Amino acid sequence: MIAHFGKPHLLLVMMLVSSVWADEVPEPDPAPSREFSGETKKEVSGSSHARPIFTAAEYEGVWKDLGLAGSPGEVDFLREYVVLATTRGSRVGLRCRDEGGGKLTVSAMSTRDIRPGLRYVFGVFSKKEWKEINGSSVP
Repeated sequence: MIAHFGKPHLLLVMMLVSSVWADEVPEPDPAPSREFSGETKKEVSGSSHARPIFTAAEYEGVWKDLGLAGSPGEVDFLREYVVLATTRGSRVGLRCRDEGGGKLTVSAMSTRDIRPGLRYVFGVFSKKEWKEINGSSVP
């Protein structure tokens, strides 16, 4: 049956399929738009977890609590928010999953080896793309 289709039929099928794909709305990328990461000598106990930060005051407070020098990376809290993950392991990163409907789940992924000090990562996300993070509404 396939042998009966000629090049014009194949071209028509390809055009129809490509037009269906072109009409799909692209999903937002669950990765942060940018990250700030590093290490501090601060000693903490507890496990690593991803924590959302929605205000500049809270962001600056966390930055100081971690004992970080200088000013925190610039974030426009009218359009963006931050997720912080920390660990005593040698590395930490963010794992992001789009749950659909503007819902985002962010988890901290870290190594299991324990080292002196603390490793951290701040991930910056767009409020426009995400309305809920880890079950909390984005203000």
